[in-house]
Amino acid sequence: MPFNLDKFVASPSVEELDSLKKSEIVKVAKHYGIEFQPLMRKDEIKRYVLEYLVDESILPSTVLETAITVPTDNTFELKRLEMEMNKEIRLKEMEREREREEREREERERERKKEREEREMQMQKEKEEREMQMQREEKAKSKRT
Repeated sequence: MPFNLDKFVASPSVEELDSLKKSEIVKVAKHYGIEFQPLMRKDEIKRYVLEYLVDESILPSTVLETAITVPTDNTFELKRLEMEMNKEIRLKEMEREREREEREREERERERKKEREEREMQMQKEKEEREMQMQREEKAKSKRT
């Protein structure tokens, strides 16, 4: 059934206001001269209309207590999902950081191992050179005797 502004103005009710689309609530707000921002959500404009109707004693003040509206959009779900996503991003960042630190630790360990091996090779080379020097000296001694 199409919305009839005159019928609503003649006998406004919270129930009928709740059943209206945003465009229809906008018509009601404009009819009463209620100022609102066009980008406002439907439930926000509806709240302005209800407050006006109560202020003008067109509806009883009890409607404001019972007409607390839950946002029709998924604001809370979106916020929850955003928080979950941020948590996952932080966990991934932490994992990447842990992996980077692990790679750096492994690289340092490889460098230490390489340095140890080089020192051992140098020590072995020096030992062999000393042994060869000792053998040469022994040969030289034995030739003199």
